[in-house]
Amino acid sequence: MMELDIGEWLRYPKIDMHCHVWNLANEKEEQVSSEQLILAGEMLGITEFWCSSPIIGGLIASVEAVREENDTILRAIKRHPQHIRGMCFVIPGHYQMALDEINRCLDSGMIGIKLYNQYRINDPAVFPVIELAIERKVPILEHAGYLHAREDLDSQPLISHGEHFAEVSARYPKAMLIHAHIGGGGDWERTVSAMRHGSPNLYCDVSGSNLDDGQVEWAVAEMGAESVLFGTDGTMTGSVGKVIDATLTEEDKSLIFWKNAERILAAQGARPTQPREVVG
Repeated sequence: MMELDIGEWLRYPKIDMHCHVWNLANEKEEQVSSEQLILAGEMLGITEFWCSSPIIGGLIASVEAVREENDTILRAIKRHPQHIRGMCFVIPGHYQMALDEINRCLDSGMIGIKLYNQYRINDPAVFPVIELAIERKVPILEHAGYLHAREDLDSQPLISHGEHFAEVSARYPKAMLIHAHIGGGGDWERTVSAMRHGSPNLYCDVSGSNLDDGQVEWAVAEMGAESVLFGTDGTMTGSVGKVIDATLTEEDKSLIFWKNAERILAAQGARPTQPREVVG
């Protein structure tokens, strides 16, 4: 494949494995929001979005509230089966109810699990969720970042970072664990480096509104291109741009934009919603 220019890389097909469709006031607003997401993605070559609707702020919400968020995603999948896939949000402390909700969502077509900051990834309360994910061969995407500022830590005291992921990866090497948004704020060098010796099933994603130069190269150098996933978490142009701009080989960029996510889907017998075009 010949060297690609920026325009060609923008057209190169991409899987956004970290995105959201939110529970809005009514289904019409949800429909408009998801349609806008897809239209924006078309301008950037994003062919599918792995979406969740988490309850943020560390809130230990009711099982009914959690189910309502996941129903939002199931509606989006039904409206846009060629573009939107689901990541089931749960709060691990609900234990059996969380496991039941995961099975409900996976049986309804979702392809992974989303955790926020109600529990750290290395909390024993999360272990049954991890064990079910291994059994169902699906990934877990957890909100993460190595925070320093006191106000950030006060607002997210149970946020996970790379050291927690490395610990769990050693305990559960078969678990497909994804450290969310290395560009989400905090010390991205430290949190990524802590995962350098993780299992081949430990990943990070490039999303986040922090667009510091060198993030993607650092992640590839520390973890290997096979362990870096493309996601946006809503920062669509910035996340696409920092992969295109990264000093990496074409094969590395292809792994990040598509092939690594394709491999995660293959583990559960799934394929991308649309075939990857041949570029070049």
